[in-house]
Amino acid sequence: MESLVLIGTVHLDPDGERLLLDLLFELRPECVTVDVSEYALEFRRAAGRAHLDRLGHFRRQDGSLPPALEAVAAQLAVPFEYRAAERYAGRSGARLAAVGDSLESQRLLGYLDRELMTTDNLVALAARDEPPLAELVAREWKRAQRHKLDGPPLTDNQEHRLGRQNTRTARRVRDRARVEPTAHVCGWEHLRGLVDELADLAPAARLLRDG
Repeated sequence: MESLVLIGTVHLDPDGERLLLDLLFELRPECVTVDVSEYALEFRRAAGRAHLDRLGHFRRQDGSLPPALEAVAAQLAVPFEYRAAERYAGRSGARLAAVGDSLESQRLLGYLDRELMTTDNLVALAARDEPPLAELVAREWKRAQRHKLDGPPLTDNQEHRLGRQNTRTARRVRDRARVEPTAHVCGWEHLRGLVDELADLAPAARLLRDG
């Protein structure tokens, strides 16, 4: 494979783990980096189960959750991107690195603890008329395929924040890609910026679902 391949995903894709595992075995990188932080992984492993148990009160007779809470439950699991990369590394002997920003994760997951998982908010989410998670993911894939080459439409503030994240990530990915063939797995909206940040390595960029 190329020295560096950037793989863009849509988070929470129900089929994402299977698709990504297949792609990694097709590419055979010697190193996989995933845009998730060690803090986020430990948070989900330690607190995710307790939070998921709180959603049990909202399950229907068939065991399903209201659509908005289905998305919450998916966010509480270890991301499929890391699960697939971990399985690939375990089978192939490849190196695996979580390269996300733990400080940023602490901020975002603090919001989850303080606001998202409050009883009042969960009751409100359960009552919302939302499309199923699979439908929301399908919509986002269409958006990703439409904007892959130029990046998502953003406000100036969003673009600045995304740019800072991409600069930090590129620094961590570059160190590995200079040494061994590397696949970096990230949300699709980061592809355009990382291609620019890592131009010296001439990365290949692709979507997990190319259409």
